[in-house]
This record gives sequence, C-alpha cells and structure tokens, in this order.
Amino acid sequence: MVAGRDLATLPKAHLHLHFTGSLSVPTLVGLADARGIDLPEQLVDSIALDVPADKRGWYRFQRFYDIARAAVQGEDALRTVVRSAAAEDAAEGSRRLELQVDPTSYAASVGGLQPALEIILDEAVSASRETGVQVGIVVAASRIR
Repeated sequence: MVAGRDLATLPKAHLHLHFTGSLSVPTLVGLADARGIDLPEQLVDSIALDVPADKRGWYRFQRFYDIARAAVQGEDALRTVVRSAAAEDAAEGSRRLELQVDPTSYAASVGGLQPALEIILDEAVSASRETGVQVGIVVAASRIR
C-alpha cells in the first residue's frame, strides 16, 4: 500500500481567476471605502452560496460584479488586486496564478488601455518576486465591444 500525500503540501496552480473576482471581502470593502462606495450586504456577507437557487442567476451575479468592479479604479487599486491575489495564493501553497483581466473595465481610471495593462503587468512581476508565486496575466476582450 502506498502512503497518501498531504494535499496541503502539494504544489498548486490557480488558473483563470477573474481579476475583480479575486478580491477577498475585506480587500473589496477597503477599496470601496476608499472610493466612497456603499456595498450591498449580499456582496459582503460571505455566504453567497446560501442564496436559494431560485434567487441566483446571471443578472444578479453581473450586477454585484459591476458594483465590485466600480471599487477597482486607479493605479493603487489595480496593484492591490494583483498583490492581494498573489499573497492569498502563496498562503494556500500555490506556485502559479493566472489572473484574467479585461482592461477596458479599468482603463478610464488610469488613462487608457496601455497604462492599465502596464500597471497590471508591472505589479504581476513585483508580486511574483515578493510572494514566490508566478503570476501570469491573461488579457481578455469583450465579444460585444
């Protein structure tokens, strides 16, 4: 019989993690507070899975995601998202993180698409160095734009 290995000690990779969706509730609350955004209780109650099936759905999800995305504006916020995601993954034993981002959602707050991507990529390099987690960025594009 082969002895089992402790899953907590195995290397991990976190693939296709959505940029704003990577935020922990405390980090989201901090970013929202900095922008003066009041978040709905349902977005920060940490029990989203307790929503009854008949109350779930794409439009509800999208509305909450858009509210969260509004809190992620400006260079500091973009850097916070990358840094926080890398630190949380490092704490969980991840060696690789792929953040998926559509930069059009954040471009206006930093002067355009190119600055948004440069900030995110620069922070990915810094976060990789600081956490030991290799942070990759997958750039997405809207099919309807």
